[in-house]
Amino acid sequence: MNAPHYPEPTWMRISGRKTPFYTRPLLGSELFDDRTSVLLDGMTDACVGFTFQSLYAADEVKQRARNAFARLRFSCPIIATNIVGDVSGPIPRSWVYAPVQSPSELTCWMNDAFCAVQQDLNVTAFVEDISQRRLPYRPKNASPLWFRCYLLLGDNNKHGLYFHGPHAIMDGGPTLNAFALMLQWMTNDATEPADNLPWGTEWHNLPLGPVSATGGPREDWDIAGIELLKQLPDSGAVRTIPLASHPFRISQSAVGKTCRLERVLDPTLTRRLVNKTRIVGCSMSHLFEAAYCMVLLARNQLPPSIWHAYHFEGNSSAISLIPHLKLPYDTKTHFISSRAHIPVQISMAEISPIVSPRRQLLQIAKAIEQRYTRFATHPCIPHVQAARAYQPDALSERSDIESSVNNVGSIERRLPLSWKGAHGAEPVIELESVLFSVRLTSLAPIIHIWSMKGSLHVQVQANDAWPKADLQDLLDAICSRACLVLEDFSQNPPGRPSDPPLRERSRL
Repeated sequence: MNAPHYPEPTWMRISGRKTPFYTRPLLGSELFDDRTSVLLDGMTDACVGFTFQSLYAADEVKQRARNAFARLRFSCPIIATNIVGDVSGPIPRSWVYAPVQSPSELTCWMNDAFCAVQQDLNVTAFVEDISQRRLPYRPKNASPLWFRCYLLLGDNNKHGLYFHGPHAIMDGGPTLNAFALMLQWMTNDATEPADNLPWGTEWHNLPLGPVSATGGPREDWDIAGIELLKQLPDSGAVRTIPLASHPFRISQSAVGKTCRLERVLDPTLTRRLVNKTRIVGCSMSHLFEAAYCMVLLARNQLPPSIWHAYHFEGNSSAISLIPHLKLPYDTKTHFISSRAHIPVQISMAEISPIVSPRRQLLQIAKAIEQRYTRFATHPCIPHVQAARAYQPDALSERSDIESSVNNVGSIERRLPLSWKGAHGAEPVIELESVLFSVRLTSLAPIIHIWSMKGSLHVQVQANDAWPKADLQDLLDAICSRACLVLEDFSQNPPGRPSDPPLRERSRL
């Protein structure tokens, strides 16, 4: 049974031919995400960002965003690292960072890493293009570039700001924190030019590994930690078949290209869903996972007599390590993959086929919730991924992976939507919409949910081998199953739910 690296590898200074550089191996979920990308042709490389309105002229938006991104390199230098090594070898791949030695060196990096584009603000076309680009970028006469910032300058003071990088850096929460830093610097008139920062010392801001960042080795790991690992389901030993979702018809596809559909539930319906999930004792994550499980049962047309041969794999077991970071560590600048994965599996033998759809939904949601809670509250959970990452079967080399439901949560809890200048009451930047996109080389769809401006957003994205109509049916079915929780059979006879069916269509 594996244990985390105690002591955990930290950044090591290497004297190069010209200048020193710093390196450490990828650890925990960083390693898992990198292996996923390498083995599955860029799978889950991420593009995340916002559209926004601004009172600044376009040239000023560009100048402020460029300076803010340069400052982000100082505070979060991981965005300028290279990843080196052979993923199939016995030694993990490593981060390599070379500190900035001169203003001209910073300018050269910025010219490659920051890209301002004057165009019609067509986010769909932009994302389709980005998702087909395989990281890293390879600029001429420069090191490989794993992270790029795009500023899309549109008409009528409406623009877009996006990051494109590997999931080994771009977890949801840390990525939104990085945007908050950039927007803070963009709207603060007192922000110093990035050239004035003490370059050459920024390597001190490179992120620690998951063990060090969460308080160091656990004294009870040898007993409690090892026992926790033994309790984790071993997916390789499961004898039943995972429920999977595939398109009914496969269309022509381009590698990595994705199709995204999004449904927005109005604030009233969103509040009712949130309140009802609290009453029944489950989270929104587990509600939508349960809804997705029901959809998989229906799409696979499985008769109840063979349900026992199948299981559902939940992904809400991805536990963020950000709440576990210990002082003096700054959570706002901890920009790197930081989570633990617990492979929650629900046997369909536990689910009754004879109860009402609403009760079946709650059976599945509560089964997921119980398994998740058992692990999420364990004091050793922050180090589980660090222990599991080096297991030989940490990532299968098969060509497909299962679907997942990812709950980003409330966007406003991560960063304000309105950003005021130093002297005005009116916001100088107003965030309008957020985008979460990943490169998909698998047929399995990815579901994201989040709330913004009081509305719940449900997004399904898939490899464009999926026909749009088929993906639309999948999204509609998930939302309809989730809304079964609103039915009250004590007051409404079966077949007459208390809420009308959702009829609004998705938007890209």
